[in-house]
This record gives sequence, structure tokens and C-alpha cells, in this order.
Amino acid sequence: MPLPDSNHHKVTTGEHAVSFQVEHHAISQSQDEVAVRRLYEQMMEGWNRGSAEMFAAPFTENADFIAFDGTHFKGRREIEVSHQALFEKWLKGTRLVGEVTGVRFVASDVAVMHARGSTIMQGRTYPSPERDSIQTLIATRHETTWLVEAFHNTRIRPIGRSLSGTGIWVLTDWLWKLCRPRK
Repeated sequence: MPLPDSNHHKVTTGEHAVSFQVEHHAISQSQDEVAVRRLYEQMMEGWNRGSAEMFAAPFTENADFIAFDGTHFKGRREIEVSHQALFEKWLKGTRLVGEVTGVRFVASDVAVMHARGSTIMQGRTYPSPERDSIQTLIATRHETTWLVEAFHNTRIRPIGRSLSGTGIWVLTDWLWKLCRPRK
């Protein structure tokens, strides 16, 4: 129960009363952090509209994009073209869901952002756990605008937590060895 000074509280439990002081800190994000977090939201909006142009818009002209399968796309245009093909065929009608889990500024004009996301496949209402991913994004400020300089997407596949999970890792590595494209 708050006492006259709103920073002091008193809690009574049975016969005992405890008084304590609470420091209130405003929970706010800087304008830069809001802008950096917005980049991830813009990517999801583009994906959910099936618009590769919107999806790629938050990236710099020379951005590096590493897809979950290790494919490296270089530059906004390549990111857009590759995603348009996905949105027209393999990922048509899918929705991307996710959240930013952290933003850290390593310089006044450079931020590291981590996020977790997943894909809701067409006709489904929930994300597919096998598509759960963690992303690392590097954002840079260009005068007053923040853009994504680098993006790395990795599927969440912890190894060694269970016998079956480790077995799946070993099996898929073995299958990749047998079936990978030859140069």
C-alpha cells in the first residue's frame, strides 16, 4: 500500500508490517532505439504483404543478408529479387511473426539487434516450430535514418539437449553430405 510519499510502500502480512522504498525509473526507449526496432517491424510487414520490395526496403544498398540455410545475398536488390521468388512460390501466403529481444548500441551510429521469429505457413494459424529462428541484425545510422547493414538468420536447433535432437542433427548432416550440390 503506498504511503503519503509515493516512493514508500508498506506491506502487512499477518502480525508483521514491512516498509520499503521503491525507486521509480521511467521505462523509455531512445528515439534511436525505437527507430532500430522499427526496422524489424518493417521487414515483417513487407513479408506479410508478400512484398519483397517492402521487405528489402530497410536494408542498405550493400547490405549482407545470410539466410537460415547459409545463402549469402549481397545488397538490397539481391535481397528483394530472392525474396520475391520465395513469396511467389515456396512462401506464398505465409506470415512472419517475431519480436526484438534486444538492442545494444556499440557506437552512436551502430546498433546490434537480436530477434526471434517464425513463419506461419499458408492455411495455418500458429507458427511452425521447425521454422523458429534467431536473428542478428546490425543497423547503422545514415544522417537521420537507420538501415540494416547486416542480417543473419539461424534456425533454432539446439544440439545435445536430447538423444533424439542430436540424432536428427547427425542424420541431417549425413544426408547433406550425400545430397549436397557438387561443384
